[in-house]
Amino acid sequence: MAFTLFERWSPEYALNNTIEDIKASGLDGLKKHLTANALKNVQSMEAIASRPEIALFTSALMGGNAVGVFLEKLSECEWTIRDVMKGSTSSKAILSFDYQDMMTGTLELTMIKEDKIWKIDGLAMPKFEKLALPQGNTEQS
Repeated sequence: MAFTLFERWSPEYALNNTIEDIKASGLDGLKKHLTANALKNVQSMEAIASRPEIALFTSALMGGNAVGVFLEKLSECEWTIRDVMKGSTSSKAILSFDYQDMMTGTLELTMIKEDKIWKIDGLAMPKFEKLALPQGNTEQS
């Protein structure tokens, strides 16, 4: 019983629940697992994706509006927990994503305990290992 309780309150358990919610409802599923700090990060990503002048800049760096496509396709990605570095009140994790073998990469995040529940407190921009967007068919390795 104690082992089950520990697992239920672990960062891995929280990440698995987050992945299930992302698959069910995409970005909305992710948002309910975020602290206010992480929500600001996601809103920054959404702003990048929605502004044409920023999308042009990111197109030179990432082969198109990769962030926008990433956010749009969250629920369709295959997610894997690659690594979790646990502390007692904070953790870091690396998740990998794969969208139909056209867009693959990793997402680094930090987690904290908020009211005894692990929540995502910080999200880095996704790091694309492979990127083949429908608009430009640009691949990045």
